[in-house]
Amino acid sequence: MTHWRADEWAEAVRAGIRARGLSLDEAARRIGVPTSTLRSWIEHRHAPKVTVFDHWAQLAEVTGLGEAELLRVAGVLPDALASPVHAAQAAKALREGIDQAGQFLRQATALVYSSPGTQVANAIAASPIDWEMRIRSATRGDEVRVTYHHYVGVVPPRGFPHTDAEARRIVEHEILGELWRPLGLYWRVAEVHDWHEPPRLVIQVPEQEATRPPAPSPVVTAPPVVVLSPIWGYGELLASLVADGLGFGNVDFRYFGLPDAMADRVRITARELAEPAPRLVHSVPPIMLLHGLAVPDLTGRLPVVVRYGPRMRARAARIYREALLEAGFADPLAGARAIEEAVSVPPGCSYFEVTLADEDVFDGDRPSLDRLNDSVAWHAEQIVEQVLLGAGHPPVPLGGPLKRLVLPSGRVRRPPVLAGKVVRRLAGEP
Repeated sequence: MTHWRADEWAEAVRAGIRARGLSLDEAARRIGVPTSTLRSWIEHRHAPKVTVFDHWAQLAEVTGLGEAELLRVAGVLPDALASPVHAAQAAKALREGIDQAGQFLRQATALVYSSPGTQVANAIAASPIDWEMRIRSATRGDEVRVTYHHYVGVVPPRGFPHTDAEARRIVEHEILGELWRPLGLYWRVAEVHDWHEPPRLVIQVPEQEATRPPAPSPVVTAPPVVVLSPIWGYGELLASLVADGLGFGNVDFRYFGLPDAMADRVRITARELAEPAPRLVHSVPPIMLLHGLAVPDLTGRLPVVVRYGPRMRARAARIYREALLEAGFADPLAGARAIEEAVSVPPGCSYFEVTLADEDVFDGDRPSLDRLNDSVAWHAEQIVEQVLLGAGHPPVPLGGPLKRLVLPSGRVRRPPVLAGKVVRRLAGEP
């Protein structure tokens, strides 16, 4: 902690406590430390003991600054890693102790510039246990090819003396422990669309949809974006494509290293969504809207609302029936509709409405994941064009898969004729 900016950090904490109208005694009580400890943190001109990180979340709450802001003020992260996404990831590590935070910081640059799938495969291959790995990539699209994520199937060796649950624990904590949260890995329990007979143990590894910081340049001066979508509305993909097209960072809470308990997931997600973060696109997790997560305050943000037709809704209810049942809906279709009703913006708020039309998605009786991907990509491209024009930039995507739509002339390919559309609306108006 040789780079700790003691004076700046202490002043920020003092100012936050004053702004809340709290005495030092009351602030210390809420943080959970003796008043003498809090005083030593903010009056001594050196870095506090590492135990301060045991109370980082409480400090953020008492000062009203947020964990990421406290980290930036303290100078804990190097400038190259001081984006809101990296700060939030490091904050989680800091709460678990400075040693794990150091591990995160040592890995952080590698996490930005190397493939998550490669890191996971290398770590499992280096294990003394002779695991068999089966890897599939979820790559979709005819006109705009996108690799969403990778599935790493893990098969224990013959005669492995442990249950599947114990195998999960070994892989998650002993083999991938240093990568699991920074990469936002998780065990796939829903239907694996791209694998006919997957192994019982499948890890989902993000690619296009991964949480990542903004691009260093160019800087597009536009509001941060929040994507609100129904379940299986592909809001996460839309968000990631818009983020890349604008040079913004992407935050997908599926890949945010959240704890397993839903109450904790909702609490942390609500905290991360509480304040607009510059140059970021957040996708609000649809299922959490049934577990107490509220649509965040949209002031200073650009909302994107996704809608879909009855056939997609019915398909969504079938795919996510177990998750909807856990949320209290014996009728999964009613659960899917409840999420759509929760996805709303306040009157007077300007937003983009994206409609995914059944006609663009279904091929006969079944949805075509390639056509669905292309529909989402073309809608994302239209949003990117409009935001860039509004910010005074040429209407040409700056990065990501959408950049492949740019012709040698510098113009963007025109989209095919779609039944779905992107419309700029003002909430409350017909």
